[in-house]
Amino acid sequence: MSEPEDTKARKAAERAARETFESAMAQIDDGTYKFTSKVRGQAGIIMDELIDPNGEAIAGLADIEGDAGALALAAPLDLITFETWLLGQIGDSDELDLDVNSHREHWLNFGAWIGHALKARHGGHWLIPGSDPHAWRMGFSKILLETAPFAFAEAILRSGPGAAKRLVGEIERLREMHDAQAEKDGGPVDRFTAQHYIRLHTVPLGQWMVMDLKLLGRLWGRATVRDLAKQARIHGKKLGERNAPFLDKLIETLGQLDQDKPAASQTGDKGLFEAIAQIVGMRRTSAPLAMDVLEKMVMPAIHMGVPDKFPPLDSDDLESLRKGIELFALFIEVTPFRFQAEDEGFLGVIPPEELSSPYGARTDLQIGKGDWVIVDTKRFKKMLIDYDSKRMLDKYDEFVKYVSSNPKAPRRRDDGRFLAETVVNGIADFRACVVAAAKDEHALLFRMLPPQG
Repeated sequence: MSEPEDTKARKAAERAARETFESAMAQIDDGTYKFTSKVRGQAGIIMDELIDPNGEAIAGLADIEGDAGALALAAPLDLITFETWLLGQIGDSDELDLDVNSHREHWLNFGAWIGHALKARHGGHWLIPGSDPHAWRMGFSKILLETAPFAFAEAILRSGPGAAKRLVGEIERLREMHDAQAEKDGGPVDRFTAQHYIRLHTVPLGQWMVMDLKLLGRLWGRATVRDLAKQARIHGKKLGERNAPFLDKLIETLGQLDQDKPAASQTGDKGLFEAIAQIVGMRRTSAPLAMDVLEKMVMPAIHMGVPDKFPPLDSDDLESLRKGIELFALFIEVTPFRFQAEDEGFLGVIPPEELSSPYGARTDLQIGKGDWVIVDTKRFKKMLIDYDSKRMLDKYDEFVKYVSSNPKAPRRRDDGRFLAETVVNGIADFRACVVAAAKDEHALLFRMLPPQG
């Protein structure tokens, strides 16, 4: 595709996305108006008053266990009236049916009001990936949390008696979460933009794993398939009932092999090998972390260590501040590394000779496409032996004050604290994996995962 054609296609895609977003916003505004007008006109309920933290509905929320009748008796009159009206819009039908026009309109208007009310109260960003309202999400600006108002609205409408209490209770829970964050921040602070939420669904993730490869090698490479399947059943019990169908499918696949020979001699199925590895060999994992944060922040911070002092800020650093660089990113950028890193290595720090394949003779790893890689732990044991999360955060706080004390630096609030905590937790998670692998002579592996759905 030529450059002009590529530009034309990109502009067309941007225009289509903008039109979808604008159409959705108009639908949300219209639905909110219709919902609030209808419930006020037909039931005498003012929705802002129903969810008012100081109103009777919130004050009357009771933690009562029991049947729907007991819950109904504990609810304020307005809440009972609202629920009767809300569920009454479904008519004589047994349950919500989105193929019925009146049901669908009621659901759309209800979902629109939920999203509009939450955004008006707390601030946030709509994310509209397509035309189906089920997939429309709203990310809050003060806490990192997404909600799907239309999916939530459908769940409430299908929940039956107690629906109003569940709705108001969830809205109140979100308010309390925001209040707790505001108290921690010394007041409401908008931390998260639409870009933060877009990243959650577009940036691939990285994860560390600790594996008992000796056990895996014996079961996969030398034991009979019959013994492998037996061990898979034993270890698979830890997966719980929810994953029983997955385990049954795995055992069924193993059943298609010669039961008296090792699996490795009969199949090179990478997916089957990895599934078995996670069941019989997995000992620990880290929480998945965005690849760019892992590569540009976590791994450099490990090699940086906790600095004793900070270098002077030069003109480039000051210019970065004026352009809005997050303070923790600047902290990483200006502080010299305590430990040597391989600039062109894996994750920007690990030399190729410290990597190996978990797939036997196959060494042409494509990590970006999901292949696992074994990482030597020796260098990281030395780096992380004295690591202390609190010391790292305290040193970052000192850096923020150091920047503020520079008369040439622009006045900035600390917008890097969330990133700092994310990185520090990521290092602690990684350290736990390194320690576990070294202690029990297991292997440390890395894999990439697709973005969240």
